[in-house]
Amino acid sequence: MISDKTKGNITKKVIVYIPIFLLVLFFSIGAEEELEKAPSFSLKSIENETVYLDSLLGQYVIIDFWAVYCKSCIQGLDAMKDIFSEYKEKGLVYLAINEDGPRNISKIPGLVKGHKWEYTVLYDKNGEVKELFGIQTIPEVYLLDEEGNIILRRKGFIDGDENVIKEKLEELYPEEEGNPEEKLN
Repeated sequence: MISDKTKGNITKKVIVYIPIFLLVLFFSIGAEEELEKAPSFSLKSIENETVYLDSLLGQYVIIDFWAVYCKSCIQGLDAMKDIFSEYKEKGLVYLAINEDGPRNISKIPGLVKGHKWEYTVLYDKNGEVKELFGIQTIPEVYLLDEEGNIILRRKGFIDGDENVIKEKLEELYPEEEGNPEEKLN
């Protein structure tokens, strides 16, 4: 049997904790996750053109940090080839940012051609952009929304990781239902 004193203590605790619980619940339901903005940068491409991240606002952008010596980087870039081919016509931009030093830089154009990558390949010779993103190891892949916010981040690569990115792209680029000509008839 519960004494009146114990009942009173329980009632006081309930009166105090229920409003706190409701406030926490209210703010957690209404709160949107704060998105992190990707840092601005510009780098030279293998075609010697300067690419400015800010000029790509309005499009979804994948940023993939990689190096020639990194086998999992190469596997990840190969795994993304078909996915990029599917979405580039819809406006997806793919920036493959190379983190090799001067010793391997001459190997990059041949590697890109040999793997038939259609990405925009950029040189980060001094590692400045890698540092801006706070990257410790590669590969590391980011997907940015149209405002330049980071909406997906993948560290490392194992077979199947490309499917996580593809699923996100399917959300961002929903398939149009039916054939446009069928809708007219």
